[in-house]
Amino acid sequence: MRTRLLAAVLAGSVALTACGSAEDTPLTDAQGQWVDAFCNGVLPGMEAGFELRKQDAANPAAVKAAYLRLVTANATAFGAAEKKLTELGTPEKDLQQVHERLLKFVQQSAKSYQDAQAPVEKLEPNAQFWDEAEKILAEKNQVSSPEDLRATFQDLQKRPKYADALNKSQPCAEIKSKGQGLVTG
Repeated sequence: MRTRLLAAVLAGSVALTACGSAEDTPLTDAQGQWVDAFCNGVLPGMEAGFELRKQDAANPAAVKAAYLRLVTANATAFGAAEKKLTELGTPEKDLQQVHERLLKFVQQSAKSYQDAQAPVEKLEPNAQFWDEAEKILAEKNQVSSPEDLRATFQDLQKRPKYADALNKSQPCAEIKSKGQGLVTG
């Protein structure tokens, strides 16, 4: 039931629960858009993942529909995040490596989910669907470092104005609030 990519998204959402507060210099509009683009890349897949987890395994058609929503949501959101982050560029000179790492993550994630869509759609909604879909996603996975998502959250939290922006950003706040249920100890 857990894919490496879904696990990375959920782990990243848990990391948001410990955001900093003080702000050093004001965030520019472009920097705020960068933070929003980052979280908007994660939120739809996270929401679809939660919906997928709610499905009854005894109803393979519902599981398939929810799984396809997860794959589509992630392909679309990561693709849009890649476009917006590329357009905005690095938010600050000292965040160049963070930006490049995040951009690589969203590019690889979008490609992985895009490549998995058609094969998953072709699967029959039966008792083997889940295992077969997970196998396809694993085979199509191009994310070389799923831990990069969590590392990006952590790097931003170390910078007061970005930690504050993560708290104030609507999509980031949604990730944080929805991720609270993931903290198990």
